[in-house]
Amino acid sequence: MSRLAGAVSIVATGSSADPAGWRGMTATAVCSLCAEPPSLVVCLNRGAGTYRLLRSTGLFSVNVLASRHVGLAQTFAGHRGLNGAERFGTGDWTAGTRGVPVLADALTSFECRVSESLEYGTHTLLIGSIETAYWTDGDAEPLVYHRHRFLDLGREIETTGGPTA
Repeated sequence: MSRLAGAVSIVATGSSADPAGWRGMTATAVCSLCAEPPSLVVCLNRGAGTYRLLRSTGLFSVNVLASRHVGLAQTFAGHRGLNGAERFGTGDWTAGTRGVPVLADALTSFECRVSESLEYGTHTLLIGSIETAYWTDGDAEPLVYHRHRFLDLGREIETTGGPTA
């Protein structure tokens, strides 16, 4: 699985009424599902504290990281010795309109409500209906994870023969 490159996000949940109860984790198993209705797919390990709280609240945020956020990615992956709400002491976190933690300078942040779920193996695939979206201006490179390393996209690869989309 480590050879499957993925954009790095922090999935977070909790309530603005109790920031001490906020939970979050680094994730690469996140992708867009469709534009209508706007929705994302997030796959989380059911053993994670973030997952357990998310299931009780039904709300979460997906915060897409820039290459400058590599330290946050490591913190929320558990590599800095911080747990639970302690992790939110790093980065510029605020409560979004739905009360879930949102990273102010993320490339993009989405506040979602769980609309469907499917258990498979050790994980649950969650479909999140996007209720609010935020983005920052600028041209920061997204953070990517591949073969146990954090990377940025680097240079554009020239193509021939017209659009590749």
